[in-house]
Amino acid sequence: MEQLACFVKLLILICLISEAVQVDNVLKPVVVDSSASLPRPRIVGGLIAASGQFPYQVSVRVGGRHSCGGAILSQDYIITAAHCVIRLSWCNLKKFSSLPTYFVTVNAGSVNSSVDGVVAGVSEIIIHPDFSYTDSDIALLKLNVSLQFTDLIKPIALAGVSPPTGAYATISGWGRTREGGPLSELLMYNRYVRTLSNDDCARAIGYKSAGILCLAKSRGNGICGGDQGGPAVYNGVLIGIASYHKLACGTDEPDGYIRISTYRKWLIDVSTADSGVV
Repeated sequence: MEQLACFVKLLILICLISEAVQVDNVLKPVVVDSSASLPRPRIVGGLIAASGQFPYQVSVRVGGRHSCGGAILSQDYIITAAHCVIRLSWCNLKKFSSLPTYFVTVNAGSVNSSVDGVVAGVSEIIIHPDFSYTDSDIALLKLNVSLQFTDLIKPIALAGVSPPTGAYATISGWGRTREGGPLSELLMYNRYVRTLSNDDCARAIGYKSAGILCLAKSRGNGICGGDQGGPAVYNGVLIGIASYHKLACGTDEPDGYIRISTYRKWLIDVSTADSGVV
């Protein structure tokens, strides 16, 4: 009987993964709001980035294909979303482990996610210890070869405090430009997303969390599949990592980001980054 139950769960999970791979390559947990579908982050309504415009942006590849975005913390560490680099237990969707490191690579220094740039392997995947399906969706990737900084490859500073409410941020990524569309080959960006207050964010996503930053946008803008793990930047510092959006991408619902100021100490402690990072 136990084997039958496990088999049924296996069939359900295969169906879920099959659908998720078509959208994001990664199965993303459901948010608390019962009206929301599986979160599927992307950049919609964006412009094409110029070479070197976002030198901190990287493509996180799973199995050799672009899966998520990421941001350069240092020569040896990349920040991304935890759900981008985990695998679920076949018979228990509440259990997870990190992907094998040999399956994950990072491409830096190119606005094209699949050509040019510098490809680095990953020696360690560090998931935040409080990661759950609704919070602390952040991870560090330790590279097996240090990045050499150039005009096209640079780290980004971490926000020490939350941005003011109503501030306009810049988001970037290689995600889908519309619901159900293909991934963008070229890096896209959008400057017309703005921060919400904690209370407005809690009302929008259905629960309150100090680690979640909501970025509001008009219909036809925001993140979409393939943008998860990517950066949100304000005044030249990293304020958020794309985590999820509610319903279909491009709606007027705010998108959910992991608030960097909440996790700054953990990021620096784990990565042993220089104390000069601000």
